[in-house]
Parts: sequence; C-alpha cells; structure tokens
Amino acid sequence: MKRTLYFAYGSNLDPAQMRRRCPHAAAAGCATLDGYRIAFGGHSRTWGGAVATLVQNPDDWVDGVLYEMPVAELAILDRHEGHPRAYRRTRLLVTDETGRRRRAHVYLLPVAAETPPAPGYLGVLWDAYLRLGFDRTPLAAARGGAR
Repeated sequence: MKRTLYFAYGSNLDPAQMRRRCPHAAAAGCATLDGYRIAFGGHSRTWGGAVATLVQNPDDWVDGVLYEMPVAELAILDRHEGHPRAYRRTRLLVTDETGRRRRAHVYLLPVAAETPPAPGYLGVLWDAYLRLGFDRTPLAAARGGAR
C-alpha cells in the first residue's frame, strides 16, 4: 500500500478526529512549516465560524503534526476538507523533528479577509497546542490576542 505524508495544523491535530477520518494514518511526529503563519477565515458549517488556514509570511512558521497515511485515504481527507471547493490541497516542504525536510500534503483555505475563529474550533486547537508543547503565541495572535 503506497503511503504519503500529510501536515496537520488545524482540527486534525486532534488524534481522535484524525483516527475517525483516516483510520490508517499514523502520527510520524511534529513538524514545522516555515514561511507561513496561522490565520482564521472562511466559514465552516460544521464549526459555526472561521477555521484555520495558512498565510505566507517569510518571518513566521507554523507547528503541526506530520501523519504518514495511505495515498487512498487522501480522498477521504479531501471530502472532509472540502477540496477543491474550500480548502485546496498542495504539497509543501516541512521540517520534521530530526531536522529532515520532507514534502507533505497541506490544505490551504484561500480567504479574502481574516475573521475570528469559531469558539469550539479554537478550543480544539488551543488544547492540541498545549498537549503537543507548541508555542501558543502565534495561535493567540491569529485569534486577536492572548487567551
């Protein structure tokens, strides 16, 4: 079975959600995507408000989880992420915990304007950042201030 890498930075940081969506995906550790910052925009009916996306910014980075998963499960993830109508899947270089640069699938939501995140959605990300030991400063800045 052919496998690929996926970089999660939003609600798929929640391992239970990721298991429900892609049962054969396995966390391969944390990773960092340089040259982007986390932001919120669009509107999710599921969450009732804005959800995470990435905005290019050469001075920033985004922490996330790298999943190794069957290529066939990308179609499942595409449906959950609304690809290609909402999020667009692309491949970007991330740096894993060992310092190795790896190409991974990433979902980007094009947004015209940044808006406040859905409270429940933000809670999932906040808890994941805490559990994973990520710096929550970029997340707090994206939501408009410290929590």
